[in-house]
Amino acid sequence: MATTVVRRWMLAGAAWLLTVAVATAVATWAVGSMRQGIFGTSDAPYSEADVEARLAASSSGPTVAPPTPAPSSAPASSPAGVVRALTTSGGTIVAVCEAGLVTLRSWTPNAGFEAERVQRGPAAVASLRFKARSGGGDVRAQVVCSGTEPRIVLEDD
Repeated sequence: MATTVVRRWMLAGAAWLLTVAVATAVATWAVGSMRQGIFGTSDAPYSEADVEARLAASSSGPTVAPPTPAPSSAPASSPAGVVRALTTSGGTIVAVCEAGLVTLRSWTPNAGFEAERVQRGPAAVASLRFKARSGGGDVRAQVVCSGTEPRIVLEDD
């Protein structure tokens, strides 16, 4: 009878080890396959035209539109003006010039920054400050219209 109990414990231990090994293998495979995704590589870099088109398509805030191919490398434009994505060390600003006035459509701070003192426009000059959360390195951005296109003027702190 003692050998039967020992045999059962040995069988239970072996079953437990097999279960742990299979679970580890499945978890390792699942984590490894996340890089590829179900339908292939999902981390391909976007071209500058793709980024500008996606930023221009977003209505406001730091949301990103679903992936769509950019029609060309020409600047995105609305019926009344040219939309531009303007990058700084503190973040990205999407602005449009209409009737000689600039309007900030959206802005997305980079990691470690937050946006404050936003003057959205429409105005001759729209501005905001990307404030570094850890202190120092703040970026003050003023956006103006240069013809029909938004241009950025930076003042680093």
